[in-house]
Amino acid sequence: MLMMTLRNFVLLLIAVPTFALLMIGGLKAFGDFADLRNANKTLHTTEEALLIADLVHYLQVERGLSVRYLKKESPELKAELDKTRGKVDEDFRLTHELAQNILRSNMELSVMRDQVDRGAIEAREIKQAFSKAITALLDESAAELLHQSNSELVNISSGVVALDLAKEAAGKQRAAGVAVFTEGGGDLKDYHDFVAYGAAEFEQLHRAQAVLSEYLPGLDLEARAVEIGLKDVIYRVDTEGPALDRPYMSAEEWFALSTEWVNYLHDVEVDMADILITKATKAKKAALTGLIFDSVLIFLSAFACLGLGFKLLRTFNTQMDTVQGDLDRLARKEFDFRPAYVDAQTEMGQLSRSMDTTRVALKEAEEILVAKERDRKLVISELDTQLGRMSNRDLNCIITSDFPTEYAALRDSFNSTVRTLASSLQQVVQASTSIQSGATEVSQAADDLSHRTESQAATLEETAAALEQLSVSVASSAEGARRVEGIMVDARQEAENSGVVVQDAVTAMHEIEQSSDQIVKIIGVIDDITFQTNLLALNAGVEAARAGEAGRGFAVVASEVRALALRSAEAATEIKELIGESSNQVRQGVDLVGRAGEALNNIVGQVNHISELVTDIATGASEQSTGLNEINVGVTQLDQVTQQNAAMVEETTAAGHLLASDASGLSEMVQGFKLPSDATVGQSGLAQQAA
Repeated sequence: MLMMTLRNFVLLLIAVPTFALLMIGGLKAFGDFADLRNANKTLHTTEEALLIADLVHYLQVERGLSVRYLKKESPELKAELDKTRGKVDEDFRLTHELAQNILRSNMELSVMRDQVDRGAIEAREIKQAFSKAITALLDESAAELLHQSNSELVNISSGVVALDLAKEAAGKQRAAGVAVFTEGGGDLKDYHDFVAYGAAEFEQLHRAQAVLSEYLPGLDLEARAVEIGLKDVIYRVDTEGPALDRPYMSAEEWFALSTEWVNYLHDVEVDMADILITKATKAKKAALTGLIFDSVLIFLSAFACLGLGFKLLRTFNTQMDTVQGDLDRLARKEFDFRPAYVDAQTEMGQLSRSMDTTRVALKEAEEILVAKERDRKLVISELDTQLGRMSNRDLNCIITSDFPTEYAALRDSFNSTVRTLASSLQQVVQASTSIQSGATEVSQAADDLSHRTESQAATLEETAAALEQLSVSVASSAEGARRVEGIMVDARQEAENSGVVVQDAVTAMHEIEQSSDQIVKIIGVIDDITFQTNLLALNAGVEAARAGEAGRGFAVVASEVRALALRSAEAATEIKELIGESSNQVRQGVDLVGRAGEALNNIVGQVNHISELVTDIATGASEQSTGLNEINVGVTQLDQVTQQNAAMVEETTAAGHLLASDASGLSEMVQGFKLPSDATVGQSGLAQQAA
């Protein structure tokens, strides 16, 4: 938006209100057109709905005449019925297709008429068929009348719809009354239909009266019903209830009375239809008039906006082109002219006067700028000369000529810079000589330090090798001590096991000794038994001798028993002696085994002591090996540090030589500068170096 030209802004100022006017006018015209379209639709819908209402009226008449004809046939009634059928057919052709389809879908009119003519249908069937079709048509008519955009027409239509419903109820009551007032009074359903339709009729009449009285002054539907006597008849029938005869009115009289009432309602319906058509036509004319008026007004307003806008744009372009020409002359630094419109009392005049003031100021500024440019060239020329001398290493370039006042500070700064630079170069020469001398000393010291560091590194390397060999030897000794420690552990275990075996042997010998004692005791018992047996055998022999010949055999047995007892005693004695000797030998064995166990215990103690000593030796050797390894690591690290120091010393030596070389180069470089004293810096530096 900010990049738009002023001309485009003017065009935009013209276009925006014009576009807004066209948009607002278009919306208004569109609204008027919508109103016109709605008015046309309302008029068309109202006409169609009224055609349906007219068709319904004649269907109601045909329904009543058909019921009456079925009750009592007559040529006059047939002629009137045919006339009504013709009007129904005429209105049917005039109605739109939807109404025709509604009628066709609810009843087959031609078939039903034929049945009426032949008397082949009941009056109740006629009433039901016609009522169903009429109700469907009234619903369609009400839908068309009540669904409109004009609120006033909708209000009138609501009254017309209520009137149509009241007229339909009156028509149904007329058909039911034909049966009620026929001789015999009809059946109970006819009576109930008569009463119910009457109640529904007057309910709808009240609704219609509330709306239609506003548009038909003097309209009083209920008063009209009273006036023609309809309400009294309905009230009387309602009061009497079902009856066989009603001598005060015949069916023909009732039909005529109710037809008069239905025709009156139809006349009111026609009057309201005329009012609806009139108001719909007025609404259409008003919408058309509004559309034409708004369209003309919008066209004239847009034409006026465009005309004034293009006039403004043309004037603006002419004046802007002239002002642009004056500005172009200023841009070309043409100051000897007088701007156009400078005397005008308009915005362009103000702009031209401001431009003239700017022209005078620019002319004065241009003259000042030319003078400053001349001074600037003079200063630049002098600075270029002196800087050229400085670039050739000539510092004897002090500016002595006069500069303009605004450049005097620049001249002083240049001269101060040259003097400072010359002084700095003299100090650089002196410093370079000192640096060269110090660098030589540093280089020599670094060389000495390098030799000493290399010697120290070699010594540390030999020490590290010797420590490494010693560490290997100590580690080998520690390993041997660990192996001896293992052997001693095994020997101690074997000695301990032998001690256990000896202890077991001692225990076994003691048990053998105890067994021998038991055997001795048993042998003692055997001796006692043998002694007793011998006594018994002796006694037996004595008794056998006393017995004489009879005891001879018993004496022989006793003699043999005695001999056996003696031999047992001798054997027991020998065994006892042998066991005694064995016990002595067992005691000696026990004693020897006990001493052997003590000896083994002593050996185990000595072996344990030796094992502890060997363990201490192995531990000490391992600790010595670990210590030597740590010493070896430390010496190795010290050797590495020494090697690094040697490398650093070599780098320091190289840096010292480089520093000496750079100092010499610096001294040679500053020899080419000329100082304000006209003596070369190089000669001064050489003299100081020689000193």
